Amino acid sequence: MQHVKWMSLLLGGLMLSGSVLADVSQDTLRAKREALRAEQPGMHGREMAQKLGVSEAQLVAADIGHGTTLLRGDMESFKALFARLPELGRIKAITRNEFGVIERTAVAVPAKRDEQGRTVPGTGFIGTDIDLRMNIDNWGSAFAVVLPRSGGRTSRSFQIFDKNGDAVHKVYVDDEKGVAAFEKLTADFKAQNQKPDWSVAMAKIKPAKPLSDMDIRDLRNAWHEMTDVHEFQRLVSDFGISRERAFELIGKESAYKISGKSVEALLKDASKRHQPIMVFLSNPGMTQIYSGVIENPVAKDGWFNVLDPDFDLHLRQSGIDHGWVVRRPARSGIITSVEFYDNKGNQIVNFFSLRERNKEETAVWRELVGNLEKI
Repeated sequence: MQHVKWMSLLLGGLMLSGSVLADVSQDTLRAKREALRAEQPGMHGREMAQKLGVSEAQLVAADIGHGTTLLRGDMESFKALFARLPELGRIKAITRNEFGVIERTAVAVPAKRDEQGRTVPGTGFIGTDIDLRMNIDNWGSAFAVVLPRSGGRTSRSFQIFDKNGDAVHKVYVDDEKGVAAFEKLTADFKAQNQKPDWSVAMAKIKPAKPLSDMDIRDLRNAWHEMTDVHEFQRLVSDFGISRERAFELIGKESAYKISGKSVEALLKDASKRHQPIMVFLSNPGMTQIYSGVIENPVAKDGWFNVLDPDFDLHLRQSGIDHGWVVRRPARSGIITSVEFYDNKGNQIVNFFSLRERNKEETAVWRELVGNLEKI
């Protein structure tokens, strides 16, 4: 009892309401973390950081010199590190946002380049089992992390954070054969100064601008002139509006709102009917994509999950406020996506039918989507 009381006093004394404890010493932050971990075992780093009033990157940095190494944080170093990740062999790649997590375990594949220096799809981290789209401009810091685990095991990972200290992407060594490569990469990319710079924050998102009747007509015309789904992001950027604002304005024949609970129905039905899908889960610095059939969708402890061999998806049920069915024109016909959002308008996850290039999506996919609950 005395031990629990001491931990509660430590946490209470250091967690001032609404404060961000950026200047707390490493030793103090580690002590806070261990006290919280003893009170609430199994809490993930992101939740722990929120409880302690620091960013997750600051929580990881508290272990610099104690199993954690700060890596170089410039754009060229980030690119070079990811170019060499195939040296690790089999890895687990984890991308998350506030209410969703996607995990993929596979052998990393070296990239091939075309004549313009671009990665050839199906090599590197584009179109392979571990399929990533990186927004390195938003990356802020990187760490090599070595942690003891139960049963005498050791976890080794590279962890990337954005300029706000939120996790962008984590890569775990999944094979003992990769340990030597992990140590070599850590040494090669180790920062000379092992004190992170927390001074640079990400730019705030600009508020959406109001559109006139003429703007809305132009938006709808531009929508119907699209020939590729990838043109949509440029369209919303040109009009200075959010994705959801575009959906609201484009007309119900092209986009309509659905219940947040529809994500469970969609994944269960896709699994039951063996419909291959594409799953996109993003944060400001990374998008990770899974393509294939899902086998084991299951709800547990407030999360809706897909728990398949080498692929996991976790969606916090309380965070999914609503969704959208979106029907975009393309050369190969209408492409239907199903997107889910939190109550602040942040996208959590996005689904498409898996299809061959320049081929129509399946009738099964359209049937599954058509059965989702409209609101």
